[in-house]
Amino acid sequence: MFRLTHEIYNEKIASNLWHKIVTHRKSLKKQLNRDIGMLVAALDYLSNISGDISSPKIMGDLRIEQAAEMATRDSLTGLYLRGVFDFMLDQMVSEHLRYNKNLSMVMLDIDDFKHVNDVHGHQTGDEVLRKVGKIVMKTIRDADFPARYGGDEIVIIFPETAIDQAAVMAERLRTEVQKCFSNDPSITVSIGLSCICKPDVITASELVRQADKTMYKVKHSGKNRVGKMSNKCT
Repeated sequence: MFRLTHEIYNEKIASNLWHKIVTHRKSLKKQLNRDIGMLVAALDYLSNISGDISSPKIMGDLRIEQAAEMATRDSLTGLYLRGVFDFMLDQMVSEHLRYNKNLSMVMLDIDDFKHVNDVHGHQTGDEVLRKVGKIVMKTIRDADFPARYGGDEIVIIFPETAIDQAAVMAERLRTEVQKCFSNDPSITVSIGLSCICKPDVITASELVRQADKTMYKVKHSGKNRVGKMSNKCT
């Protein structure tokens, strides 16, 4: 829809419009006895039925990518936004369960981040977040999915990855952060890991809850560590 209208819709309006376009596509398929595809169906609906656009012009791929980056990425850290993460995690959990594949995730929290803001100021705090975001992007694999979960918390989805393998990558990430912030302010991170584990951990919300629970255990036991959920799959 953005490609055609150059408008960024909120989630509720976009979802409602998308379902109408899908229905319109099915109707056209019956009439024409062939599938015209989503782009053409959207173009026809928006220009001939809803009237959202009067002079349609399809946006080029580069501009779409640039706009998508702005709409889905956190401007400070460069990581994906919370809403995008929630959607992707739901999709990945369903897919990995269907095909019986490993799926792990981490929740990372910057240790004593409030102290950094209080002592060094919020500009320094923002710079810490920006650097940590860059470290995450540099350290993880192309297939992994990092997002800013909220405040100073970062989450990463590791597709088709067992928890022990994810722990190795999380430890590498912890080390890189500590190495980067060896001077004042000295910054470390606490990381909790979780994984799909039948029958207990089979939903996105439970995967997040387990990672969060493990991360806080790490914080209460000394910080600057990586921890795995206790009922991990082997």
